[in-house]
Amino acid sequence: MRLRCIGGKGKCPWTAYCDYMKAIKTWQLRKIVDNHTCSREFNLCVLSSKWLSKKLEKTVKENPRVKGIEIREKISRKWNVGISRCMAYRAKAIVAQNVEGFFKEQYKRIYDYAHELLARNPRSTVKVNVEENEGEPIFKRFYACLKACKDSFISCRPIIGLDEAFLKRKYRGELLTVIGRDANDQMLPIAYVVVEVENKDSWSWFLELLIEDLGGSVVCTSYIFISDKQKVHSNSSSFPTYFLYENF
Repeated sequence: MRLRCIGGKGKCPWTAYCDYMKAIKTWQLRKIVDNHTCSREFNLCVLSSKWLSKKLEKTVKENPRVKGIEIREKISRKWNVGISRCMAYRAKAIVAQNVEGFFKEQYKRIYDYAHELLARNPRSTVKVNVEENEGEPIFKRFYACLKACKDSFISCRPIIGLDEAFLKRKYRGELLTVIGRDANDQMLPIAYVVVEVENKDSWSWFLELLIEDLGGSVVCTSYIFISDKQKVHSNSSSFPTYFLYENF
């Protein structure tokens, strides 16, 4: 095996020659010209974006918005090697694609998750809403109201709080929740949904299912719904009256 330095446009004299010794099953350095006339090169072609993506997987998972310049600085500090902007972005794209594929596989199992909830919490209500896209179902909304939470709300105050939170990562979406309060001022999650966006349609879909779970519109007319956002309302007669409070 002969090794040589390719620096200085291929004119660097550094070279080394090794030979394999079968008798002792090892390599022996036979000859070396240990003299470099070239300057140190930081931009090497020995790194590939695929190999680099494996080393950056943890970094990108912890910070999906990491910039290309930050990746280049990290590689330079750790291995003392310079990489191009294109390679940094290619490596990040490979990691993002692997993570995105992981999330896609989880979305494919949404029905398994729904069936598991029903199996572990009998007589609960779980709804999965999808829409067709080129013959394939695409996840849209998910509703869950566990039987234990539903039964426990009977002992709570007749007040239901509405709230929402943004879901991060690539697919985004929003988490809508309704909670109650018992006599000891402890919070009780009643139901939750994952929707594509918070608007009148998604809240109406959520609350219609909730009212049905809590006993129907006749029972729910005695409840007070509060929120720290704009008032939720509907033209449907199945909705009770809503009041607006700043704090719950």
